[in-house]
Amino acid sequence: MRIVNRRAHGTQVWPLVALFCLMVGRTAFAQQGGQTQSTATTNFTNAGSSGSVFTKLWVGARAAGMAGAYSAMADDITALYWNPAGIARLPGVNVGASYTHWFGDVTENFLGVTLPVSERYRAGFSLIVVDYGNLSKATIQQDANAGTFNANDLAFTATIAGSLTDRFSFGASAKYLRSTILDMSADGLAFDAGSQYLTDFYNMRISMDLSNLGADRNFSGNSLDFITSNPSINAVRDSLQGSLITGAYPLPLIFRIGLGTDVFQGKVENQKLNVDFDFSTHSDGPEQYNLGAEYIWNDMAAFRAGYAFNQDQLGLGVGAGFHFKTEDFSGVIDYAYNTTKSLGGIHRISISATFQ
Repeated sequence: MRIVNRRAHGTQVWPLVALFCLMVGRTAFAQQGGQTQSTATTNFTNAGSSGSVFTKLWVGARAAGMAGAYSAMADDITALYWNPAGIARLPGVNVGASYTHWFGDVTENFLGVTLPVSERYRAGFSLIVVDYGNLSKATIQQDANAGTFNANDLAFTATIAGSLTDRFSFGASAKYLRSTILDMSADGLAFDAGSQYLTDFYNMRISMDLSNLGADRNFSGNSLDFITSNPSINAVRDSLQGSLITGAYPLPLIFRIGLGTDVFQGKVENQKLNVDFDFSTHSDGPEQYNLGAEYIWNDMAAFRAGYAFNQDQLGLGVGAGFHFKTEDFSGVIDYAYNTTKSLGGIHRISISATFQ
C-alpha cells in the first residue's frame, strides 16, 4: 500500500479495450504480475494470484451433478454462466433460479432470463450474488468481540447469442462485477464469449469458451482514509489527510474446451445418455479436467454423476432432476450434491421454466 496526499491525488479514467481470440493449443497460460507464464514448467504455481474468484463457482444443479463437465452440453438457462452460445437455440422465454449452500454459511444465488430477439438470435440476463454471511471482526485494539461485518460479491450479465448456421452457435456476454467488504468495494466490467459446434461424428458437440476477460482492479473506500501528523511532510499544518491505495488484482481468466454427445444416439427408445468432458486452463491455477454423464428417461427423469480432476477440493458430483412438460409450458427442478476433500458437502437446487 502507498500513502498519498489526497489533494495531489487526481482522478484518472482508463479506457478498457476488450480484445480476445479463442485459440486451441496445448500451451496453457497464466497471468501474474502483468506477465504471461507457461504452465508447462514443473515449478509453476499461481494460486491466489487473482481476485473475484466467485466467478469460478459453478452455477446450476444440472451442471454440478455432472461435476462441472457441462460447457458442450449447456442448453438451458445456466448456459448464461457456462457458455453463452448455449442459449442460442432455447425456445420461447426461459426463466430460472439456482441456490447453493456452501460451507461456512456461504450462499450463492443465481437468477436468469432469456428471450428471443429474432428467429436466430436470443438475449439473456443473469444475476449472481454470493453472500459470505456475518463475519467476526477483530481490530488491533480488540482481537475478539469487535463486532461483525459482511462481505459479498455480485455479477450482472447481459448476453447475446445466435445460431449462425444449423450447426454453429456463438455467444458473447458483458458483465459488471462488484466485490464489497466492510465499506470498501472493487468493481468493473468483464467479458465472456463461447461457441458450440455440432459435428457429423456421432453428433458430437464441440465447445470453446473464454471467461473473465477484463482489466485489473483494486479496492477503494472510506476505511482506507486516514489523518496523520508529520512535520517533515507538511510543515504548515499539524495534520495531513491521505488514503491508502490497495494493490490491483487480475480476474481469474478461464479458457475451456468441451466435448459432449448422446451415447445412445436415439437407438434406445425414450432414453438418452449424455456424456461431457471438459478441459480448462486457469490463470490462477493448474489445468483441470471434468467428466460427467447424464441419463434421461422418457424426457422426464434425469440422473447424473461426474468427477472433477486436479482440483484442490471438489471431486465427486451426483444429482437428479424431474421435467414436467405441457403444450405451452415446460418446468424443471434439479438437485445436486458435491463432495469436497475437507470442507464437507455442497448442496444445490435449481428450478427453471420455459414459456412458448
